[in-house]
Amino acid sequence: MTVTIRRIGDSDREYFAYTKSLCGRATYFVYFTDDIWGAMTLHDFVEMLRKHFQVHEVDVAFRDTSIQLKNELLLQLLRDPD
Repeated sequence: MTVTIRRIGDSDREYFAYTKSLCGRATYFVYFTDDIWGAMTLHDFVEMLRKHFQVHEVDVAFRDTSIQLKNELLLQLLRDPD
């Protein structure tokens, strides 16, 4: 299983990490920033996947391409859920 990390749009500090399920029917993703809380969020996401799918290793790959969201409201919700 591979978790892919990509930068969000024009931001230098926001990222998505995502992976497809082993059967390919679902996509799991997490939004995080490049600070200590983001590192903890990414770690917890990878651990959740590892335990849920019962795999011993999860590869993490950084792609140097950014993601452009078509729905800006989704990004606003992720940035400030309150």
